[in-house]
Amino acid sequence: MRLGMMQPYFFPYIGYFSLIHATDQWVVFDTPQYMRRAWVNRNRVLCCGTEPWKYVRVPVQNADRNTSIRDIRIDNNQLWVNDLIAQLESYRLARAPNYRAVTQWLHHILTEATTKSEAGRISKLLIHLLEATCRFIELPFRYQVFSEMQLSLPNEIGPGEWALLVGKALNAAAYVNPAGGRELFDPQAFSAAGIQLQILEPNLVEYPQGRPDFIRGLSIIDVLMWNSPRQTRLLIEQYSLDTI
Repeated sequence: MRLGMMQPYFFPYIGYFSLIHATDQWVVFDTPQYMRRAWVNRNRVLCCGTEPWKYVRVPVQNADRNTSIRDIRIDNNQLWVNDLIAQLESYRLARAPNYRAVTQWLHHILTEATTKSEAGRISKLLIHLLEATCRFIELPFRYQVFSEMQLSLPNEIGPGEWALLVGKALNAAAYVNPAGGRELFDPQAFSAAGIQLQILEPNLVEYPQGRPDFIRGLSIIDVLMWNSPRQTRLLIEQYSLDTI
């Protein structure tokens, strides 16, 4: 079994879905500290103004600095779903071919997610959106939530040890991580545990964005505005795996 594990992000960029595609089992890592101005509750989409891109986000309630992702609450006093859909008007102006279908789908899944009993937790919303997006593009998504797994792990764990310990607990044959985290891991420790350590490098293939210069790394929302679900899945499959 090939394992992947990452924090849940808000409509992440295409490389996140490449990682899901490359794995057989996913762990939603919901216990790390919530980082402001990161990707947990915001992402980037195309903008038609003077700036090339802008943020769309889920508003969250104020919390202590050490609060984990699973304990962050959404600020549902703000009408953020309608605001988010309105922000995507730039795609209509840019004549994105899937604007109507994608905005209707987004409105449906966001409304559905915010009416669930645990809708107040950002982690539950993000898991729902990951599931819905993978289902929309027919990408298998088999996952467990870290905080619900009841694993027996040491109290003090270094940044590069989480994956190794979870991999051991789940009897993983391989662990896949994005290239940005390569320096965190000890390949010899993985090898000694019988786990193959692989690094994924996404190939961010350009696609028409209705503008002369291509902007890389935008939210999966942008990809879906310009590509069909099948085309999106083909773009997701463009990556390399390096065993270390």
